[in-house]
Parts: sequence; C-alpha cells; structure tokens
Amino acid sequence: MDDDYYDDLSEYYDQSEFYGDEVDISVGDLLRQCVGPSISQTIAAIGPLLALCFVFRISCLLYTKNDKGQETGIPGSFVHVMSAVTGMVALHTFFKETLLYLLIFCSLAYVCMLLCHRLRQSWCGLVVSFLTVIYVITCELCVESTEWHKIRGAQMVLSMKVISLGFDSSSYSGFHPDSLLGVTQYLGYCFNVGTVIFGPWIKYHDYKQSIEQTENVYTWSWVKKVVTSSVLCIVCLCWSTCFLHWLIPDDTWRWFVAYRDAQSYRFSHYFISYSSEVTLTVCAIRISNTAHWDDSVSCPYQVEVPRSLVEVVTNWNLPMHNWLKNYVFKSARPLGTFTAILLTYGASSLLHGLNFQLAAVLFSLGFYSYVEHVFRRKLSTVFNACIEAKRCKNGCGHTYQAGSPVVMLANLMLGAMTVFHLAYLGLMFDNSDQQTQGYTMKHTLKKWDNLGFLSHWIILGTFVFYLFIK
Repeated sequence: MDDDYYDDLSEYYDQSEFYGDEVDISVGDLLRQCVGPSISQTIAAIGPLLALCFVFRISCLLYTKNDKGQETGIPGSFVHVMSAVTGMVALHTFFKETLLYLLIFCSLAYVCMLLCHRLRQSWCGLVVSFLTVIYVITCELCVESTEWHKIRGAQMVLSMKVISLGFDSSSYSGFHPDSLLGVTQYLGYCFNVGTVIFGPWIKYHDYKQSIEQTENVYTWSWVKKVVTSSVLCIVCLCWSTCFLHWLIPDDTWRWFVAYRDAQSYRFSHYFISYSSEVTLTVCAIRISNTAHWDDSVSCPYQVEVPRSLVEVVTNWNLPMHNWLKNYVFKSARPLGTFTAILLTYGASSLLHGLNFQLAAVLFSLGFYSYVEHVFRRKLSTVFNACIEAKRCKNGCGHTYQAGSPVVMLANLMLGAMTVFHLAYLGLMFDNSDQQTQGYTMKHTLKKWDNLGFLSHWIILGTFVFYLFIK
C-alpha cells in the first residue's frame, strides 16, 4: 500500500477553522462554514497549476515532425524546457524556497547517472537508488521537520522517476537513445508540470509520447475525463474534510471514530489522486495504452468495498503499485515471496522518509497481506472454492464458483474483516497537531494501544491457524 502525496488534507484545510467551538451545526452552516471555503481554497490552489498545464500543452502543439522524423515546428528541447520551467514555477507556488531540495537531489542524481553511464552502466539503477536513500535520510535528519514534511510527497514522486530512469538505463546494453537523457529531456521529465505536484509517477516513455503524439486529443472523451475527475476531486475533498466529522463526532464509539479517521485519510488520498488525473489529462499524458481517456490513479470502490487487502494495496495507487512491482518486487522475487513483499514495503517506507508511523503501517500491511494471501489460498484449496485473496479467472476449476451463495457469503465476511483492518491501520492519520511535522512512535503506538492492538492479534492468530492447517 502506498501513501498519498500529502499525509493529510488538514495541512491545507483546518477543520477547527470551519467548525470553531460549535458542535451541533446545521447542514446550511456546514455548507457555508466548511464546504464553500474548502472548494474556494481548492480552486485558488489548483487553478494556477492547471493554467501552467495548459501552457505546457500549447508548447507541445507547436512541436511537429515531418514524414522523415525531422522537427518542423519549435525544437523539442524547447518543449522539454517549458515542461521543466512550468513545473518549477508550480513547485515554487506550492512550496516556495523548499523546492531547492528537489533541485539539489535532481542534479546529484543526474551526475550519478552520467558517471555510471561512462564507468559501469549496469550499476546505474543501484547507485541511483542508494543515492536516493542517503539523500532522503540526510534531509530527514538535517532539515527542519515542518519544512521537509511539506515537500515529502513531491520528493517521493521525483525519487521514483529518477530510480526508474536508473534501472531502465541499466537494462540497456550498449548505446541507446534513452540510456542517458539529455539535460533538457531529463529536467522536462523530472519536473513535468502535470506530475510534479500531485504525481503520479509516469514512465519516461509516457512523457515522451505526450509531446510527440499527433492525433487530436481534445475529444469528448478528454472533456468528460477532465470534468468527471474534477467533480470527484471536490466530492472527496468535502467528504473527507467536512461531512465525515459532522456525521461521526468525537464522542461516538471509539471504533466508529477509528473508521471515520481512516476513511477521512483515504478520501484525502482520493482527492490527491483525482487531482493528479486532472493535471495528467490537461497535459495530455496517458499512463495506459488505450486510445480513450480512462486512466485511473486510484480505484476508490475497490478500496472502500474491498475483497481483500491484496486488492486494496493494488488499487490504492495504481502507478506506484506498478513501479514497486517492476522495480522492487520482481527483482527481489528470487529471494522468496515473503522476503520480496517485505523488501517492497521497505522500499515504499524509505521513499516516504524516516517516519515511524508510515513504516509501522506499511510493514504491518505487508505482513497482513502475506498472511491473508496464504491463508485464503489454503482455504480455497481445502474447500475447493473461489475465496482466494485475488479474484479467480474464468475456468479456474473450483467446485464452488464465485456465484455460489456460500462463496459470496464467505467473501463478504472476509471483505468485512478487511474493512476492520483498514480502520485499525488508518486511524492514526488524524488531525492532531503533530501532522505538520510527522507522527512519532509514541503517537502511533498510543493509537493502537487504545484499541488493544486487536487487529494485530487477529492477524497473528490467523497466521498461527494457517500454520496449524498447513
């Protein structure tokens, strides 16, 4: 499971600002005091970003090639420069002078790739990964926590781009046009305005295709995608920031409060995901090979009504899931599935920085997912039923198929257990004062201790039971 690009919407929308000391407020007051201000602040923040995306897209339209592949419009290097410049302007708009840390890291990574290209190209991915870990840890220890916390999400997306370039370069044998990008290409990709703020990670090939595509992208499908993602972005924002805390106040049952805080955090992630879909689409960047504008960064329905935790971690952030699968999990798979899972979640934790809260959640989720996977596979074998963590393909051969009432009931109960685990794991992502600096070990353990570490005990018992029936 991959964390969103900002730990909580309360960095931008403080609920106390809207609610004040009043507990019982009407729907009208909620709309005036919270929904209206939230929407206006969002438009004010994202509006300039979308304008910069359009500027980048206009520069792409001025870039053309003839039948021989020769540039006939503005030079391609100019388009890359526009991508980098608009991205840096966006970074300065959101993060001010802290964007300097991103520029330093980007420069160091390019120097490393240049040296590896000349000395030992096959080491490029590992060297860049090592540099990334060292740089992130150094900033975590040396940079003021509130300042670093602001750009942690943007740093994570940039790290993923740089590492993917490093490993892609390592995979080339001999000279290849993309084995070492030129400075303008590199900066244009790393600081592309469509991904530099909200993400997501995109392959260099996707960025390159957005510049070189010749077909008309401004179709009805494009308009529908921009409008739909924008509306869903606002809906998720209002639900996370306003309605959830109005429907479930702090004085209700502690498990309801835990579910509220976890879902509020999840919907803040959907807000970021839909925002990134809007910026991607405005920049005409596709992350899939389909002709229609149907790219998704996250799949909220699969997370909110889950079949399993395996399904949750896959659909939480699709681009990052693909990045972790291709650049971490597959490389570590020879070491064994469990080891590969731990290394994958460890890599995700390091990308997020030295944060005990995130590390505890991610490693717990990695162990949970593994236990669920092996346990449900064993149950599927014993009962010959379609109850594995992943949905069975057609013709799986099980006696009891997915449409069987007993199988449907079993999957419903196992899905309800997944919702319980999600509420438990996500409850510490609340709106306390510590969120601007990152949560401490004491905060995380106290939250789980208030619930008796119940979820951890249940998953441990599940694992013991699996070992017993194995």
